[in-house]
Amino acid sequence: MAKPPKPPVHNYYAEANVLSADLKQPLKARITPRVQVKLPPAGHYRFKKAEPFRFEGIISYRSGYTQVAGHPSSKSNGFATLATSVLEGLNVLDVVTADRVVAQISTVHPFFGQGPVPSVTFLGTRFDNLRIGGHKVEVHRNLEILGPKRGANNSYFDDNSVKASIAKQREEVAKTKGFADWADEAYPKDPLAVNGNDVLQCSVVEGISDAPVESFGHVIDLPHFGRIYLGELKVTREPSKHPKSEYEKYRFRLTMIRLQMGCIAQGSTSAVAVDSNGGGKGSPPPPP
Repeated sequence: MAKPPKPPVHNYYAEANVLSADLKQPLKARITPRVQVKLPPAGHYRFKKAEPFRFEGIISYRSGYTQVAGHPSSKSNGFATLATSVLEGLNVLDVVTADRVVAQISTVHPFFGQGPVPSVTFLGTRFDNLRIGGHKVEVHRNLEILGPKRGANNSYFDDNSVKASIAKQREEVAKTKGFADWADEAYPKDPLAVNGNDVLQCSVVEGISDAPVESFGHVIDLPHFGRIYLGELKVTREPSKHPKSEYEKYRFRLTMIRLQMGCIAQGSTSAVAVDSNGGGKGSPPPPP
């Protein structure tokens, strides 16, 4: 007698941290990801609290936390994953400050046999009282950059509305007065052509108003400091090596603040980052 097929399973993946940095000047130092949590492949829940942190007078924060969770979804036939990073009282050189920054990714992967594409939301993602050089800036979010909930067979990479939304984001920024050549890196004209068919790069930040200096969509170019990138989102697709028994994997990485500093300090900093992935497995169909 043939063995009954094994029930569908899911290998969970989620990761979160509140801060990492690679500093060159005025001090040379590498700050490894702080308050980092990783979700076990079997799922469950992990939480870490961020105690007050200060690195000299360069970077500090007051508090925060990270959490990841993975479990079967109670509202749909699939597996839910959550990744959250929260940072309060962020201060970088008294130039970039924020009361609270939240990154959150929630995905639902269908059961194996019901389609490979997870739905994703960024509900809760936000900036509270972000200030640049003491000036409060208004951050205009677009948490629907990847569109509404989709069918399990409708890939982000083959969805013309998703590609059009990302292309429109870049086109609107290119109209900005003073648009610089370096901004092409942040806003490629054709994301798929630049990055390949398995990578999409965009931002959950549509624009910034009331900035004291020039801004281009989600990027602020601050003289004597560097460039500030907000809400960067990267989506990747990893083809399956065993398509009959294992789905391709979709990965979502959201970084709320990325700094490329080059004057009063040199180096890079990433703050409030979350990463979610996962893949379904099942038994291959019986031979005909």
